[in-house]
Amino acid sequence: MDIAHPHKQEKVKVLYEASYQGSVSVLNEWIQQDPLILHRISSQTAFAETPLHISSLLGHLEFSKALLTYKPKLALELNSFQSTALHLASAEGHIEIVKELLLACDEACLVSDQQGMIPLHYAVMRDRLEVVIELIRAKPESLSILHKGNTIFLLCLIYNRLKILKALVELDTANTYELLSSRDSDGNNTILHLAVMLKQVEIVRYLLSVPKIRERANLKNNMGYTAHDIVGRVPQDLKSLEIELIFINTTCIKSDENKRMEITQTPTTALVVEEEVTSGRPKKKKGKRTKKIIKRIGKCFCMTGKWLCMMLIGKIIKHIGKWLCMIGKWLCMMLIGKTIKRIGDCLCMMLIG
Repeated sequence: MDIAHPHKQEKVKVLYEASYQGSVSVLNEWIQQDPLILHRISSQTAFAETPLHISSLLGHLEFSKALLTYKPKLALELNSFQSTALHLASAEGHIEIVKELLLACDEACLVSDQQGMIPLHYAVMRDRLEVVIELIRAKPESLSILHKGNTIFLLCLIYNRLKILKALVELDTANTYELLSSRDSDGNNTILHLAVMLKQVEIVRYLLSVPKIRERANLKNNMGYTAHDIVGRVPQDLKSLEIELIFINTTCIKSDENKRMEITQTPTTALVVEEEVTSGRPKKKKGKRTKKIIKRIGKCFCMTGKWLCMMLIGKIIKHIGKWLCMIGKWLCMMLIGKTIKRIGDCLCMMLIG
């Protein structure tokens, strides 16, 4: 039996139209007339997508449920982009359809399309929080699947999805903290390094509020910098200043600096400190941290001042330009007036003569 037969082609056309409209009654009618029609569609390579792809994309829940009832394996069928219906439903945030697809075949969670992306990646990028949680509950191992060398946590950072990042950490799967400490696609920076580089203030604040992440905050990248070191190496503005203050209030940074002081402290210095303590004199604080903050605040104000100065100079030049233009027009009119007067005098003299 060949689907190329005109009558069968008409059946398929009607079925696809029903999938666009979400008409369950039409679907049931044609299934009763031809119980094998869905099997024929699946076996043909001429179709770019199945009716399930269309109904999942457009959010037709009842139609999708009916298709899965007749043929559950449609959940694993791929379209021309190597995507399953779960890819499309996840990207669009159709949570109820996602649940039905997972009930039919949760293995679709692990299928990568031609871009190497699984449904979870699309859900994170499109900020579909409910879908993300549902996909991870169905297949926790999907968390470990990378996209272009980046973990799901790094995708949350790149697309600034703080709510999803929090939800993923709260799920607390077996490898959550291992993935959070892993490096980017180049193997250089952790999520905390990148959050500082991208100046994602709220994500930095959240990451440093998580004890297990805070414990590893002093990890160095391939250039030997911690995330805190990078704060002083990015272009300075109010965001970088805010990130600096977040680090200052974080105990991991304080303890790290204390360790450095202990290592670099010489015996003579230790003796002086001990004498100061035993003699009852208070130890003087150098306030290096305060100086750094004041210095950075000063830089921010300096940059703002330069910007305002340039704006003011620009306005002054603009006004000078307008003034010169008006003078030019006036002089031009004066010159034209004098020329016309001279021509008139000449003509008058010729007439009199």
